Amino acid sequence: MGEKDYWLRLARALRSELDSSLRSWAGLPVVDYFIGFQYAYVQLEGGWCGVAAAPYWSGRRHEPLAEALEDATPRMLARLVEKTANSLAASLALAAVNAATNAWIECTTEPGIEFGLDALDLVKSGSGTVILVGYMAPIARKLRKMGYKVYVTELERRLVAKASIDGFPVIGGLELEHVAANADMFVVSGAALIDPPSLFPLLESARSAEIVLVGASSSFHPRIAWRLSASIVAGIYIDRTVCSYVRRAVAQGGGPYMVERSWGVRLVKWAAARQS
Repeated sequence: MGEKDYWLRLARALRSELDSSLRSWAGLPVVDYFIGFQYAYVQLEGGWCGVAAAPYWSGRRHEPLAEALEDATPRMLARLVEKTANSLAASLALAAVNAATNAWIECTTEPGIEFGLDALDLVKSGSGTVILVGYMAPIARKLRKMGYKVYVTELERRLVAKASIDGFPVIGGLELEHVAANADMFVVSGAALIDPPSLFPLLESARSAEIVLVGASSSFHPRIAWRLSASIVAGIYIDRTVCSYVRRAVAQGGGPYMVERSWGVRLVKWAAARQS
């Protein structure tokens, strides 16, 4: 597959759910958006908001978006991912779809997700090999405690150093390819989705491995995760009454978890597992 095919895969996964379970919110106008240092923030008409990783913090290369976004909707932003093959477009599209998912959670009687859980609550303990795509210290420590051998692949230098200090081997290049070919599980930060040509070939290198998507960037409808070959997805629910706090955190260079640390505003974790 070529690079454009990977961008198309992400765009189609988003668009498919925007045309089904999320269709009531897929055409809502974007009333506020911006890209902070760590996260992008998107707010839809009606007050629902969402966030997704921005490309700046990781050093990922990207081009400025030339398209006018004044009339943007979640569906239009998903199409923009396919059109531009641009990480900024992916970041905004994911944030918009996450906002639509928050609306879906609020307005749906039985959303089919479990609140108060994180992804690893749905993972069985074991002794296999896990590749953590994006270093998340609490998850890495919990996986090790569950009995797994944990390897880390990470771009951001500060997190590379932290993973090494915490005792987790950081791998790349040929070593990553070798370990990936025999991995039992990938635990993937949703932030990695803004660079599909780097992520998807890695996941395809071990087709039998279980894929788990985690983090604020993957706070989208579970069927999007299933379309991306994941079996477990976990995210956060942002009630629209606290969007002003989330916006403030992103504007200050932080992210949604800063909301809890700085202002004591609780964001609700949720997780879902694909039914066999």
